[in-house]
Amino acid sequence: MAKKIFYIVLFIITGSLSTQAQIGVGEWRDHFPFFYTLAITESPDKVFVASESGVFSYDKNSKNIEKLTKVNMLSDVGISEIAYSDENNVLVVGYANGNVDLIYETEKFNLSDIKREAISGSKSINHILFINEYAYLACGFGIVVVNLEKREVKDTYYIGNLGTSLIVNQLAFDNNFLYAATNEGIYIADYANSNLVDYSNWQLITTVPSYTSNFNTIYVQNGNILANQVNESFNDQVYAYKDGVWSVLNNDYSSVREIVETENTVQLITNKNIITYSDGFIFQDSITSNDVSGFNPFDVSVTNNTFWIADKGRGLIKYQSGNAESVAPNAPYLKNSFAIAIDNNKVFVTAGALTPTWANFFLNGAVYILENERWSSVFNFSTSDYVSVKIDPYNDDHYFTGSWGGGLYEYNGKEQQENYRETNSTLQNVTGQDFCWVKGMAFDSENNLWVTNSGVENPVSVKINGGGWESFSFDERISNLLISDIIITELDHKWLLLPNGNGLFVFDDNQTIGNENDDLTKKLSILDENGKVISNNVYSFAEDLDGNIWVGTDQGIVVYYNPGSVFEESGFYAQRVILTIGEVTQYLLGTEIVTTIEIDGANRKWIGTQSSGAYLVSEDGSEEINHFTTENSPLPSNRINDIGINHDTGEIFFATDQGLVSYRGSATMGSDEFRDVYVYPNPVREDYSGDVTIRGLVSDVNVKITDISGNIVYETTAEGGQATWNGKNFNGQRVSTGVYLVFCSNEDGSKTYITKLLFIR
Repeated sequence: MAKKIFYIVLFIITGSLSTQAQIGVGEWRDHFPFFYTLAITESPDKVFVASESGVFSYDKNSKNIEKLTKVNMLSDVGISEIAYSDENNVLVVGYANGNVDLIYETEKFNLSDIKREAISGSKSINHILFINEYAYLACGFGIVVVNLEKREVKDTYYIGNLGTSLIVNQLAFDNNFLYAATNEGIYIADYANSNLVDYSNWQLITTVPSYTSNFNTIYVQNGNILANQVNESFNDQVYAYKDGVWSVLNNDYSSVREIVETENTVQLITNKNIITYSDGFIFQDSITSNDVSGFNPFDVSVTNNTFWIADKGRGLIKYQSGNAESVAPNAPYLKNSFAIAIDNNKVFVTAGALTPTWANFFLNGAVYILENERWSSVFNFSTSDYVSVKIDPYNDDHYFTGSWGGGLYEYNGKEQQENYRETNSTLQNVTGQDFCWVKGMAFDSENNLWVTNSGVENPVSVKINGGGWESFSFDERISNLLISDIIITELDHKWLLLPNGNGLFVFDDNQTIGNENDDLTKKLSILDENGKVISNNVYSFAEDLDGNIWVGTDQGIVVYYNPGSVFEESGFYAQRVILTIGEVTQYLLGTEIVTTIEIDGANRKWIGTQSSGAYLVSEDGSEEINHFTTENSPLPSNRINDIGINHDTGEIFFATDQGLVSYRGSATMGSDEFRDVYVYPNPVREDYSGDVTIRGLVSDVNVKITDISGNIVYETTAEGGQATWNGKNFNGQRVSTGVYLVFCSNEDGSKTYITKLLFIR
């Protein structure tokens, strides 16, 4: 029986958030998701909602949405909790790694003490409790007290046995006692005691049943206690302490996530609904999936009978009088980003993943598409791990995705057209398994689609443009191996990456796909000029604008400067690139695993690594231009899965294991003629401090900027099809108000263009 295919197209629901605007050269923007939210808090005017990747605020009056992410405000990713203090006018953001941000109206203050501390085990900020000017942080090892006025850590409480660390899940305060729900029971301490650093002043409550169990959430009021005991095998037990007696209030749910006090009521948040109790623990009402479709609540805040709910799947839900409205910033649906393809200003990102041993993560097949500055998401729940995407060069609505296990999928727009695998193509299943592993894809000059098919006898197939399929065994020299990517060079040679120490494979079908007798093939070990193996652990490759092949290994970068001679008997070797940084000369990324290489319009190399972020190096690789890491940039992770370049705008997209961000580079792809030349911004206002960008140029032209009298104030060479100017003259001074002329000319003067701009100082 054929498998039934289910797919869904999700168009992101937003509040009054304008579409994302293009960014200036040297600026960043995030593409973090806000549908899987985990925490919520309110100020008088706004609702703040957190996902792992960032926070967004929703203005209750204007309905405007603003994002707070690592790009514009926050210090980190991996948020675990947020809370707003009305008394101190501060939003506290806690992270799973122990980092803490204090967000004020117009500034941020970072407290990295916990993150930097050498603490074994979890440092996660699990809950935040405000008492006067102090924020009490329930952490994965104990309790940390932060003085919000002094912006510093005041105390750390280790409350476990003999002062050992203990996972504290939530704190509560009844104006007399502090309560801590921990993985080993409920602890209580007299708040008036000035020495709570001493563990002996924290007492374990032993009257609750199974008192040493894991309690993940707690509420106290007027001597009454409500606490949830986590049960891994059966339903959770919600215990109520009232009139000196413990009893089970609720044990109907497999997971109780949080107990929240709101407007003289208590909200019990489960994996299915929100139950409202009076402060005397009397049931009042509930919100279920009958009220909110696909309901998956994680946190709630209630004001004036309006429920603001952080939902895992729908972002922020505003629930009032039986009506539910979902709100989230425009973004991909999930943070998973693995492979990128870009053409004609459209960005495609797949959401699959692979383990280091090339095993599945079993993430639902998904593609996120950025078009006209709006993201849409396409899901295929019948398969898993889309690990590649390729756009038809003649139709950007027509694209293919490679599934690690499910074969090849063809799409037209948001609609799936076909799933190719062993039943309807030359693609094959792994021997003895129901997995069709597809990753590499490339279109040739005839618009035939070449596909790599790992772990099978015929590891390369081609979908012929307008026709059927053909496959290749290459005399079984690379049969049953893992095959990663494929590129087709300007010589129409096909290069294959063979991971796990198998090097490279190159073949030329001589444009006779159906005739293997005239094919040329060669399996390559990556050798230097002395015949010594540099490394056969290959991870990435790219052809640059000069036709050279750059290969990323676990020993950095190597380059083939004569790829046309690959099939000759001898003398074909790779060269390592020498990079000079300051006084240090070394091999280019010689100790790094290079996961991806992309070439920009100026023939510079953007390089992603497994653990050291992203690099931009010069055309020949001898100069490091930029090195972006989590420490010096908005990158959410130093693990770069893929890099994609929008050659029309110069925007560089970085797919990481913690989400997608982009950076506006200084180069675009040039052309043979001047096309749609424009200057941005124009006019240049007095409050503008960024670069002026001139786009649509012939490749690498000379650009002169003069005042209206013809005096040259600046001169540069375009990087590909784009040039930038910082608005200053040769003396480093900002130019005066006036009209300026931009003269563009190629080397022999045969192609010229003149435009102008208004500069206001």
